[in-house]
Amino acid sequence: MKKRNIYLLFAIEWLQGMVFYSSVATLYRQNHGLTLVEMGLIESLFSILVFILEIPMGYLCDRLGYKKTMMSCYGIYLLSKIVFYQAYGFSMFLLERLLLAITVSGLSGCDSAFLYLSTGKIENPRVFGYLHACGVAGMMMSSMAFSLWIHDMELAALCTIFPYLIAFLLSFFLEDIPMEGSSHMGIKDAFSLLFQQKRHILFLIASALLLETTHTISVFYSQLQWKASHIPVVYFGLIFIFMTAIPLLGASLGKIVEYIREKTLMFLLVFVSMITCIILALSHHPYVSIAGIMILTLVEAFYSPLSQSLMNQRVEGALRVTMLSIYSMIMNMVGIVMNMSFGVAGDINIQWVMILGGCFCFLSLLCLKKESQKNKEI
Repeated sequence: MKKRNIYLLFAIEWLQGMVFYSSVATLYRQNHGLTLVEMGLIESLFSILVFILEIPMGYLCDRLGYKKTMMSCYGIYLLSKIVFYQAYGFSMFLLERLLLAITVSGLSGCDSAFLYLSTGKIENPRVFGYLHACGVAGMMMSSMAFSLWIHDMELAALCTIFPYLIAFLLSFFLEDIPMEGSSHMGIKDAFSLLFQQKRHILFLIASALLLETTHTISVFYSQLQWKASHIPVVYFGLIFIFMTAIPLLGASLGKIVEYIREKTLMFLLVFVSMITCIILALSHHPYVSIAGIMILTLVEAFYSPLSQSLMNQRVEGALRVTMLSIYSMIMNMVGIVMNMSFGVAGDINIQWVMILGGCFCFLSLLCLKKESQKNKEI
């Protein structure tokens, strides 16, 4: 175990969670000459570019090495925050998002693989849980700092640069890890490896179905559920504070997997999500609605680091980051279809959103069960 790498990554994740302007990001962009239509266009271009760059950037990491890739991405991340602070109008905000797309696609899989290889296999769920909690802690601290002390949007954008500068400097102290396997393999070889073990695709689909359901409902449809439950809007902010703190419980994942097998825990989390969605569809009692959304948030906090750990365990040998990027691409494709489906359901009624969420969780259970059966056959 390389403890220095682990602690440095915890610190970097915490620092990069400190986006002081996050609660007023839309207002900041509007004040700097961007319309809502332009924001939507920029976000669409950002998503497309991340999707296109996902696998090439993963392959580039497998060629350059982990530390060089991460240092480069953290440097570009810092540059994107400087551009954001200086930005005015469509072209500058588009440039900021292009830089961010390079960073996101470059770090996707790379930081996960680096952390996995710096950690013992038994310790992985615990460490991934702590990493996720560090990012949430940084976000909470920056939100509190803006509300209590900063107040000004311009100052918030400026203050965000400094944590990202420190994170970039910390990356120089990471201890690099040798790349695995043959250096002669290409992207086609990575796809060949994936299709030789098709059961992995079932696991990816199951994970995407669960994570997209919990995230979409808890982030985008929670307020509609509370409104349908006749909860006064004045309480939404207080509920949101509690919801923001829930992902910190992901740090306890390591303790949980000491008593419950990882695969059993995954089945349990998906089953709980399915039942929760069904209850939310049937009941609009205020306390039930609040508890249900918080349960889905907690499930995501546990399942996300657990799935990251398991995905890394399933990759062996060369092109680790390329394979993880392919995994991410497959999950994103599932997510695109799900988001469109949730949008159609949301236009009808919030109950249909919850029913659809329950159906997606049921499909996730079926995929996990089928994947387990295939593992037993091998």
